[in-house]
Amino acid sequence: MYKLLIAEDVKTVRETLVRSIPWQSLGITLLGAVHNGEEALAWLDEEEPDLLLTDIGMPKMNGLELIEAAQARKPDIRCIILSGLNEFEYARQAIKLHVLDYVLKPIDPGEIEKVLARAVESLRKEREELKELAFAGQVSKDKLPHLSELLLPGDLSGNLKKKKLVEQAVRYVKEQYMRRELALSDVAAAVGLSDKYMNLLVKEVTGMTINHLIIGLRMEEAARLLKDPVNRIYEICERIGYTDQDHFRESFKKQFGLTPTEYRNQLL
Repeated sequence: MYKLLIAEDVKTVRETLVRSIPWQSLGITLLGAVHNGEEALAWLDEEEPDLLLTDIGMPKMNGLELIEAAQARKPDIRCIILSGLNEFEYARQAIKLHVLDYVLKPIDPGEIEKVLARAVESLRKEREELKELAFAGQVSKDKLPHLSELLLPGDLSGNLKKKKLVEQAVRYVKEQYMRRELALSDVAAAVGLSDKYMNLLVKEVTGMTINHLIIGLRMEEAARLLKDPVNRIYEICERIGYTDQDHFRESFKKQFGLTPTEYRNQLL
């Protein structure tokens, strides 16, 4: 059974959803129906819902804010929007948050049932794929590859969709890490997620934040370039995206325990 939580501020709509949907036959356990986003987040501290059905226009915290906060706490949660707001901006934000579906009011219990049935089927397929991955016996969490080889760690916590998002983020960082202005916001925008959720997702799957990943790749490239005495240290600093040599020196020493000069002298 998959667990679902409803967040809807209109009492009549909330009660209709509770009474009119055949939850059991859909394979869903209804955890509860709350009337605002703050109450929904309180539930997330106690329960582990697989699905969140939420209105957008709620007091205290709107549905989109709730979804972003819920995903930050429970990255595996799947969200469905129920709203009377048929505006492009809301739909665009919903897509960015990877919402499963966007259902317009007035509600049609039959349509809601179909949407939920699709959501359950999607969750079922994801779990089956995860089982297949686990059975295949891929790389474990304590055997992550070298940063320069990192794309997608093998059998880590999370689901396939989450891993694919991280794969996109890591690929983008590997392509862009030598840009001076590269930041978390650039990576998040490239993948279509909020900064906070992108960082949480990458850290959960790889064990590193976006910033640590960028620095790690830069330091590995610096170490490679230092092996060739033709490359001057200030040139290496610029090539890997640093404008401040002191900052570069500190970052390199933190990574390798040696300054760039000490590292190069060790190779001679």
